[in-house]
Amino acid sequence: MKQASKRKLVVGLAVTALLGVPVATKLVRGSGPAKAVDTERVAQREIRSSILASGHLLYEEQVKLSPEVIGKVSRIFVKEGQQVARGDLLLHLDDESYRAEVAQQQAAVRQQRIVIEQQQLNVQNQEKQYRRKIELHQMKMIADSQIDDARYALDLAKIELRNSRTRLEQVEAILQQANERLSKTTIRAPIAGTITALDIKVGETAVASQIGIAGSSLMTIANTATMVTEVNVDEADIAKVGVGQEVAIHTAAYPDTALKGKVLTIPLSPRQDPAAAAQGSSRARNFNVKVQLADTGKLALRPGMSCRAEIYTASSGKSLALPLQAVLSNNEEGGDAAGKGKKAPAPKSESWVFVAKDGKAQKRIVTVGASDDSMQEIRSGLAQGETVITGPYKTLRALRQGDSISATDRPVQDATAASAPAPAPTKSTT
Repeated sequence: MKQASKRKLVVGLAVTALLGVPVATKLVRGSGPAKAVDTERVAQREIRSSILASGHLLYEEQVKLSPEVIGKVSRIFVKEGQQVARGDLLLHLDDESYRAEVAQQQAAVRQQRIVIEQQQLNVQNQEKQYRRKIELHQMKMIADSQIDDARYALDLAKIELRNSRTRLEQVEAILQQANERLSKTTIRAPIAGTITALDIKVGETAVASQIGIAGSSLMTIANTATMVTEVNVDEADIAKVGVGQEVAIHTAAYPDTALKGKVLTIPLSPRQDPAAAAQGSSRARNFNVKVQLADTGKLALRPGMSCRAEIYTASSGKSLALPLQAVLSNNEEGGDAAGKGKKAPAPKSESWVFVAKDGKAQKRIVTVGASDDSMQEIRSGLAQGETVITGPYKTLRALRQGDSISATDRPVQDATAASAPAPAPTKSTT
């Protein structure tokens, strides 16, 4: 009896020891050092997909004046920054040579008119002689050949008169061209606006040329109320861009200030960069999309300033969201089924997060939605205000259910601030 009781006691102790190993292991692990993690509360945010583009500021209504004739600048009637109306006198070129040309052509016109008068008198004289010779021929006093000579002389005089009138039209056209060249020595404003650039001075020679050489540009007039942004959108992203989409613009001069805008126009054809195309670059073709600025505020913006733009192509509205790194997923495929070499179907993809509660990490299965460059929409599985572990990623990846944690809470971004255009994210390399 004593030996049987001892056997039962030994077996009971062995079973107790086997059952206590997992519990002890769990207690040891749970009582280990707490893992330092970052946490953030679940809050309502707006998830907006976007694309990035770079460009510059410009005036939509802008005219760069160039001379149409060559001449020395004799007088400038405006200065840089001055407001002008359409038709205002801006600049005057030396016109002495053009006035002399006009006078010369006027004299040529007068001379040709005198020639026409002479030809008219000649025609009248030939008509009288022809009629007289017809009368003499009827009286049998002259031969038929004289009648033919008179008729030929009359026809020749008429032809010379028509020729003189044609030459008159020619010299009058030359006079008109000379007057037009003379009028082009006076430069007037083609639009109402502000003189944004004055590229020439009194005494310098204005040169009519399509090449950007010295003297080929006089001044620039722009309507400063029509400032827009022209950004270069890659051909891979242009299908996502639509007229009226919201845009956040950050200029190089004010990188921390986001300007609101909307897509104004989208070109039908791209602009190809010859240098990039020669190098085989993927950015060889860009579409120059114009963005209208809603309000520039009190910022001193200038045309030509470089900027970057974030074009918001889609939005999910206000929804629960977390940083992307806080959401983990399982996309692994299944192994062989029943050891028979048959591949088991892949398990259903799951996403989960770790919720920080009472100093422990709790795994929570969630349903995700839309995402942008930094945030992930959470459709179910979490409630607003819950604290979720967001990093560090190395610690988060190895985290298990029930692990002890030491949380550092990050401040929750204000909902209104979250809905405002954020600075365009920059790509980082690791």
